[in-house]
Amino acid sequence: MKNNHFLLGLALGCASGYVASKYLTSESGQKLLENIKTIRGDFNNGGVGLSTNSDLVDSFNEKTDALKDQMASTVDKFKDDDDNSDIIFDEDDINK
Repeated sequence: MKNNHFLLGLALGCASGYVASKYLTSESGQKLLENIKTIRGDFNNGGVGLSTNSDLVDSFNEKTDALKDQMASTVDKFKDDDDNSDIIFDEDDINK
């Protein structure tokens, strides 16, 4: 009985190995392996993919430029608002 289980496991293991090797050598299997390499690269590079140093710097500059533009437009919006006035506290207000 144990020999039958062993032989069945051996046969299933060989068959699954054969199918996996055929799949991984096919075109769709190669795409799968490339995706796995990209995911591993993303993980190892902190989520930025397989990038060079100049790509990382360019990406950082683009993101910070967009942030600077957004912050500048927010400041300009509040600068033009007439409701912005100096706030003056009385000493009585502060002591309460």
